Amino acid sequence: MAESEQDSLDKLEALLRDEKSVEVAAILSSQNAADAAELIRNLPLKLRDDALLTLAPETAADILEKLPDDLAAAAVLDMEPGPAAAIAQEMQSDDVVDLLQDVGPEHAEAILEHIDPEEAAVARQLLQYDEDSAGGLMQAEFIEVSETMTAGEAVHHLQEHAEEYAEYSASYLYAVDSSRKLSAVVSLRSLLLCGSATPISQIVSGEIISVVPEMDGSELVNLFRRHHYLAIPVVDESMQLLGIVTQDDAMRFAEESAEEDMLSMTGIVGGDEFREMPLRQRSWGRLSWLSVNILLNVLAASVIAFYQDTLRAVIALAVFLPIISDMSGCSGNQAVAVSIRELSLGRISPQKLLWVLGKEISVGLINGLVLGVLIGLIAWWWQANAMLGLVIGGALWINSIVAVSIGGIVPLLLRRFGHDPAIASGPILTTMTDMCGFFIVLGTANHFLHLLV
Repeated sequence: MAESEQDSLDKLEALLRDEKSVEVAAILSSQNAADAAELIRNLPLKLRDDALLTLAPETAADILEKLPDDLAAAAVLDMEPGPAAAIAQEMQSDDVVDLLQDVGPEHAEAILEHIDPEEAAVARQLLQYDEDSAGGLMQAEFIEVSETMTAGEAVHHLQEHAEEYAEYSASYLYAVDSSRKLSAVVSLRSLLLCGSATPISQIVSGEIISVVPEMDGSELVNLFRRHHYLAIPVVDESMQLLGIVTQDDAMRFAEESAEEDMLSMTGIVGGDEFREMPLRQRSWGRLSWLSVNILLNVLAASVIAFYQDTLRAVIALAVFLPIISDMSGCSGNQAVAVSIRELSLGRISPQKLLWVLGKEISVGLINGLVLGVLIGLIAWWWQANAMLGLVIGGALWINSIVAVSIGGIVPLLLRRFGHDPAIASGPILTTMTDMCGFFIVLGTANHFLHLLV
């Protein structure tokens, strides 16, 4: 943080502790929403809600939308329902839903009770959808016009409701019939460039691309990537318009999903730990993962126990076992990372299992051979035993192929059967590569024991 920003933060914190709300509001209001959010996120947790409550609800809402979801929810949890509702009412419907999902059902309902009944009904409807679906990403703010209008009438409608629509993410008009069934999607550019007497129905070209609220978020992201729309309408089974999903929200979902998947691979279940969380919650989140790993490691170690006599006869093998395990694990984790990234970005699907397997085997053959030759030469030089080098090098080569194959396809298999690949791929990969590596080394060494001793 730059020195001037640190000075602003120190001043803001001092003013909050002295309860000088007018001065706090003046500092935050003088900043744009993103800069003010940066100041608030660096405040101590107990002061963040105090800072937001010094502001007008619409200003606080703008800042809250710029904060990460978990920090925004933490700030709102420390507020009374009334003030929190006043801020929530100034936010877009999809942002309100994100916030309510994060604060928990009890606090969310308390906030909804203080919101305008019509807006509360919309929020409750959106909360019914899975947060990772099109319905969960949907916002209820869009511009709806009658399909019977002309371009001039549509423009007049926009001008009449300019104050309301100014807050919308408006790139298109959505034309509906008398029963609110979607009949046309018109870009604002097309509307402004045609004659005022042109019927709305004649401005449209091409088919209507729409989605149902149950569509998975990753499928929705793929749709945006294929068609490059700025927004896509969400409809029910009878084509009645429910809302829209913007490109910005879909891409943010893709980025957050990819980040959570990569964090999950490090051993943080769900990828959602932050150090401001309660100690018990953080400890349990990690411990639940590590406890499973103990059992899996015991399973892998049982292979070593089975070949104790071979290890006693050739002690040098014990030096190379962890090297083979670690190098194979690293190769496998590279494959896992690529598969999870491509799944998150919609570049591959579980149906491409054989294609991924072929790609990974080809990499494993080359990389495993190079690594195997290197470690084999080291073993040969160290123990002056060519057979030892052949056993160690060959084992690393074969196990590298096994590791990248498992690492490439396990995330796809887990996704196909409805499991989170980021959480489960790591333990499966580690156990399989350890067991295979130990078995290949010790089994081969046992077979050629007379040449090794």
